Amino acid sequence: MDLATFTELLTATGRAALAAAGELRPTEATFLPCYERLRRAFPAALAKAALETVLLRARAADKFPTADRLFFTREALEQASGLRVARHRARRFAPFDSVADLCSGIGGDTLALAEVVPVVEAVELDPLRAAMAKANVAETGVSDRVRVHCADAACLPLPAVRAAFADPSRRLAGVRRLDPDDYAPPLATIRQRFPAGFPLGVKVAPGIRPSGVAGPDCEAEFVSLDGEMKECVLWYGPLRTTGRRATLLPSGHTLADDKPRPLPTGAGSTAWVFDPDPAVVRAGLAGTLAERLGLRALDPAIALLSAADVVRSPFLAAYRVDYAERWHYRRLNDFLRQRGVGRVTVIKRGGRIEPAELEKRLRLRGEEHRFVLLTRHAGEAFVIVAERV
Repeated sequence: MDLATFTELLTATGRAALAAAGELRPTEATFLPCYERLRRAFPAALAKAALETVLLRARAADKFPTADRLFFTREALEQASGLRVARHRARRFAPFDSVADLCSGIGGDTLALAEVVPVVEAVELDPLRAAMAKANVAETGVSDRVRVHCADAACLPLPAVRAAFADPSRRLAGVRRLDPDDYAPPLATIRQRFPAGFPLGVKVAPGIRPSGVAGPDCEAEFVSLDGEMKECVLWYGPLRTTGRRATLLPSGHTLADDKPRPLPTGAGSTAWVFDPDPAVVRAGLAGTLAERLGLRALDPAIALLSAADVVRSPFLAAYRVDYAERWHYRRLNDFLRQRGVGRVTVIKRGGRIEPAELEKRLRLRGEEHRFVLLTRHAGEAFVIVAERV
């Protein structure tokens, strides 16, 4: 979709095309026949844009409660945080009366900020995304709190704002970038736009190494949603509250430490094993968590923890162990068959065996289900069969 077609989509004719596209209930598989029907009544470009919008709105429903009124591009929707994550992040900006949202895209973060901040200055370089952001702001009724600027966040003279958030592009020429210096604009460029100590948050790739970005002036917060790793945000100035933080959504449970602790190791029981939430692992806080809960790691390089008794924590998935041995395919397969295990969920936490490869090799029968954890113990390949509690 280009800007001219999107502009037409906002007219009365465009709204009629959207309504007609919605009645067709298109899917990826039925897109072409739906398009052939719709273009009999509307111009071809408008018909295609209307169908794409209906498809993307359906796909966005899990991220945005008001998705049926919003506008997206495919790439912008993939990169958008989703409202639950954006709202969590926006709460840090609640004390400020004006915030800049740099590289705002189609306005997902802008909408969350507008819920808690009186004035939001959204800046987006791409004309189509900026137009969509403006339309999304209007559709959600926050136009009186938001101004959208179609400009380069790296050089636009910024309005007088009290804080800023930036979500630079991490995908260049179709390739995902992990190094913040490769973003557009780079992290260093964004930071140079503001004086030292300015309240600033920058979204970065969740696969980033915390040691490469966190420092005495920065907090690295890793956020998961329903157990899935979602993002990392770097907080500067008064927005910084600690060195590392792991936050679990939607519960809001959070674990923080100024300095990561090493994983405690040593001989101990493997009656129970515990798999930390990915936000804890990515933040480098598995050692902190293990120390606080009295757990030990099976291997000094792997954040899989163990204890003699069950430990309850929102940051852990707990498994009661049935079998824990050095890796041996035949012994594992025999154990599972003897226990009547016909279904397994394989989880890799270290080791060389791939879950899909193991699932193909196993010859199982029975009604029982177990988790199979592939890991390492004291430097050797190790396998655990367990029930999740």
